[in-house]
This record gives sequence, structure tokens and C-alpha cells, in this order.
Amino acid sequence: MSRFRPLHRIAAAALLLLAGAAGSGNVSAPQDAAKNQALSPASRENLSKEKLFPVPFEPGETLVYNIAWLKIEGGEMTLATSREFTPDGVPVHRIILTAESNDYVSKFYPVRTRYETWVDARDFQPLRFEKHAREGRYVSDEVEEFDLSRRVASWREKRTVLPERVQDIISSFYFLRTASLVPGQSVNVDMFSRGQIYKLKAEILGKEEVETEAGTFSAFKVQPQLRENETSEDRNRGKLFLWFSDDARRIPVMAKTILPIGSVTARLKQVGGRAAASPPSH
Repeated sequence: MSRFRPLHRIAAAALLLLAGAAGSGNVSAPQDAAKNQALSPASRENLSKEKLFPVPFEPGETLVYNIAWLKIEGGEMTLATSREFTPDGVPVHRIILTAESNDYVSKFYPVRTRYETWVDARDFQPLRFEKHAREGRYVSDEVEEFDLSRRVASWREKRTVLPERVQDIISSFYFLRTASLVPGQSVNVDMFSRGQIYKLKAEILGKEEVETEAGTFSAFKVQPQLRENETSEDRNRGKLFLWFSDDARRIPVMAKTILPIGSVTARLKQVGGRAAASPPSH
């Protein structure tokens, strides 16, 4: 987590959310029936391919955000979902986060970053995560793979034993959308990133009205925080807040990270795609 940049914090937290990359027009949704050859067979024959983990979004959902530092517009971020299948026919959610700095910011700090995760639709745990970051002079291409049968994750040459339920950086944020959000309570998530297991505790602080270009929403205010493995460096990086719409879709309408240099905000600009048939049931 030590290399997250300010424009990465709101994408990289459960958004754990904030970044920079190829804009919304560059996101292409794969065909629903396509088998992704980058994925290994998912096996786990004890899980039925017909019984899927309930989620508040449908394939094709696209969410576009304006990113601003203080009152300076910095660029645009997009979250997009699609449906794919592993070589052995297991349905997966493919979730793509892209962001790109605008012309003004690109003159002194160009940002083009793309995160992708493939999540087993049967129990909403990740199978593969990719990061392709271009931020100023910083370049990073990384892959994390999850062997859910053996409960082992791979990053570079490192192998990490996984807990009973795990998420990656992007799927952890989408997992929060599936949870029951009750003010005064919290949601705990074990998150794998770069060979480490992080304990996340997302506290539901209450409800607020949030104004965006896409409309005004009644939303749950959530604060994800690292626990247990948290370092003093992590604690000093600033506070992250997320707002999820108080309806069946649990749309992330805004995210804000408060840093010593000022706040960075991702605010919903446009919503595309279909709503889920029913709200989360757990």
C-alpha cells in the first residue's frame, strides 16, 4: 500500500478508490458469453454455476466520475462491469477501473491507470487482479492470482495463504456494495494486496444528502480503515470516506480522501447500465 498516490487513494481503497487512466470512452465490455483465456479453470465443484452471490449491479453498469483536488479538476475515472466465463464455464464479474488526468494536469503529472479484477460470481471472491499504472514517471504492471481451491494468492514470487474469504483492492469496494449498511455498525473485509493481507474495517457513519452531476442522492457515509496490520505510515496518509446510494443499487456516488495537502474527491458524473432486480439480501 506504500506506493498509493493521492490520485490513487479514492480508487485504491475499498475504493479503496482514486486513480488516473484511459478514459470512459476507452472501456470496452467483453461479450457476455466470452471465455477469458487469461483465467485458469476455477474448479471448486462444490459451488453451483447456477447459484450466484447476490449483487446490486448488472453486467454493463458504467459509472463515470470527475476527480478534483481541492477545487481543481484533475481528470475522470470510470468503473465498468461485464460478465465473462472461465475456461471451465464458471461465471465471473469483470470489473475495470480506469482513470485519466485531464489536459491541464497532464502537462505536469500525466496519469493513465487501469485496474482490472475478475471475481467468481458464485461467492464473490477474486480470481485475478491486474494493475497497469502510468503516473508521472512511475510505471507499474502487476498481476495477482488467486487459487481459491488451495486458498493461496500469488504476487510476483511470493505466495500467501488466504483467509476463508478475501477480496482484492477493487473487489473489496464492490463487496461493500453487497453488504447491509447500517449506521453505527461496520463491515470487516480481509483484503489481499501485493503479497499482504490487510484487515479493513468499514464503519457506517450515517446518512447524508450528496449532490452530483448525476443527481442528488440520499447516501450512506462509510469510512474504511486499516486494522491490525496498519502501520504508522498508513495512519498518517489521511482519511478516506465513501458514499453509497441508499437504494437497491448501492451506487458509489462520491469518494473523498482528506490528505495534508488537501482533499481529493471523485464525484459521480454519469450512470449507465441496468439496475439489479433486487437489493442485496445479506
